[in-house]
Amino acid sequence: MSESALMIVLRLIHIICGVFWAGAAMLMAWFILPASRALGQPGGAFMQQLMFRQKARVYVAAAMGLTILSGLAMYIRMWMITNGAWNASRMGITLGVGAVAGIIAGALGGAAVGKFGQRLMDISTAVQASGGPPTDEQRAEIALLQGKVLKFFRIIAVLLLIAVAAMASARYL
Repeated sequence: MSESALMIVLRLIHIICGVFWAGAAMLMAWFILPASRALGQPGGAFMQQLMFRQKARVYVAAAMGLTILSGLAMYIRMWMITNGAWNASRMGITLGVGAVAGIIAGALGGAAVGKFGQRLMDISTAVQASGGPPTDEQRAEIALLQGKVLKFFRIIAVLLLIAVAAMASARYL
């Protein structure tokens, strides 16, 4: 594969997956999670369906991974071709800032949101298995975990906004 064809493929992967990842994170942070919390137990059932049965979390995680890997491949490629000179340019620095924001967003999504989301799933499964409403203890833990997930999703969404802004503007700086 030629150098230009490789770069086109990497950019397509990076942009398409990045748009999906950033859009999903922003939609979750500012619309889906607040609506789910407002609905209470039916909202929890919706989130369980969306994230685990329809596997939205798998698709978002795959998009995140492909976005980060393709971006790193392009950044490292430019670094190697120019012996680091490109990375010290305004464009390279701006893309580097966007990359760091995206990598931090990915780490937070994988570590914090994944951990808290799995615990919410476990509680939801236990509530459904009991056949009744959640206990007061389960209700309190659900509210605490939902608050943490929402907080981290909002941080991730802001980090991805920074990454998108950096990627969109770097060429013109």
